[in-house]
Amino acid sequence: MRRLVLVAPAAALAAVALTGCGSQGVVSPTPETVVGKVPKAAPEPVTPAFKLKGDPTAGKKIFQSAGCAGCHTLAAAGSTGTVGPNLDDAKPDYRRVTARVTLGKGAMPSFKGQLSDQQIADVAAFVVKATGGTP
Repeated sequence: MRRLVLVAPAAALAAVALTGCGSQGVVSPTPETVVGKVPKAAPEPVTPAFKLKGDPTAGKKIFQSAGCAGCHTLAAAGSTGTVGPNLDDAKPDYRRVTARVTLGKGAMPSFKGQLSDQQIADVAAFVVKATGGTP
């Protein structure tokens, strides 16, 4: 009898506690109004290579020999790198490619000292043509 006296209140307390565990009372966050303006991303800088007309055929050879294929996926180059962005998905424009190859950004190193401005323009022309990016 004494055991029943101790077990009954414990069972009642457990039942009350478990009723709060359902998903009925879950509160989801709601969006707040943004005050002010969200800044726009700065455009890529204009580099000397941007001002040149690139040759996509030469650019493909440079893409493969300069190590681009080791980091980037690009079907036209037969590359499946996963370190850098998938260029087939990103479809970068000519200005972005020339800026990134020239200056680097994040994990992408600058190739300014390794490739000439014309070679950078050639790589950019190849990437843009291969991905359908904006020339």
